[in-house]
Amino acid sequence: MIYRYLRFPVLLLALLAATAQAADIYRWTDAQGKVHYSDREPPSGAEKIDEPPPPSALSPEEIDARLDAIRKQRRDALETRAQAKDEQARSKEERDRLAAQCAAARGQLQATRSAQRIRDADGHWYTGEERINKINELEATIREYCGSSKTR
Repeated sequence: MIYRYLRFPVLLLALLAATAQAADIYRWTDAQGKVHYSDREPPSGAEKIDEPPPPSALSPEEIDARLDAIRKQRRDALETRAQAKDEQARSKEERDRLAAQCAAARGQLQATRSAQRIRDADGHWYTGEERINKINELEATIREYCGSSKTR
């Protein structure tokens, strides 16, 4: 799609450059014997100098190759942006998940510390040693998910 839009301006510039450089050059000698050169035709007695046209800066194949390279760069840039956006979304999801786990672990720690007796999901009552172990586990979990050693 970009190719279609870029091809015309590039060809137009190439034609304009060729036209500007295709001006005639004249050489003449004035009454004092001094030789002059000009791109404008003098009044009389000037000799037109035939120069070969300047070589074109780029061939059509080179123009197409450059346009293809520009298109590839653009596609690569778009892919890179899309990948960065996906990575950012995944990163946000991961941060949200870690924040939820952090909040849950903090809540469990607060409940474990404040309760006099603790029972697990199976109805088993924790002993004092099991309660201390559970608090240590929750503190480790908080360090892992919350990213700090503070446990409030």
